[in-house]
Amino acid sequence: MKHMHKTIFTTLALVALLSLSFFLGGAVMSRRSESGAVALAKEKLEKRSNKEIVSESDEFRQNSRALAQKLLSQNSEAPLLDDNPEGDTECLSLESIINDVNAGSSAGEAILDVCKKSNLDAAAARVKDLTEEQIMEIDQKVFCDSDHPM
Repeated sequence: MKHMHKTIFTTLALVALLSLSFFLGGAVMSRRSESGAVALAKEKLEKRSNKEIVSESDEFRQNSRALAQKLLSQNSEAPLLDDNPEGDTECLSLESIINDVNAGSSAGEAILDVCKKSNLDAAAARVKDLTEEQIMEIDQKVFCDSDHPM
């Protein structure tokens, strides 16, 4: 009987030690994963340019949204690109406006990217064919790409 108690006690002690080792091992791995994720996020943040950080700010997004709303209400019939095949010269294109606002030159590429994602024909489309969010996306990309200082 004494031997049986000793065996039970030994078995319980081994189970407790195994449980403790699994717990500690899990805690160590969790810390490693967490510190690895933090290091990766920190590295990603450090690689971002000042313009990328600014373009994600609330103030930039509000200004970009106001621009998009203004374009949709006042320039809805404007062509998207400078070289539109319909030869519309009465109003500025979205490309010209966005390039002027951001002192940039990449609006044409940004517009083509957005149109490609949305299956829009950039050559025939008008500002009214874009959503507010799409115009904001174009604005943000041109802002980040421009050489103009902040």
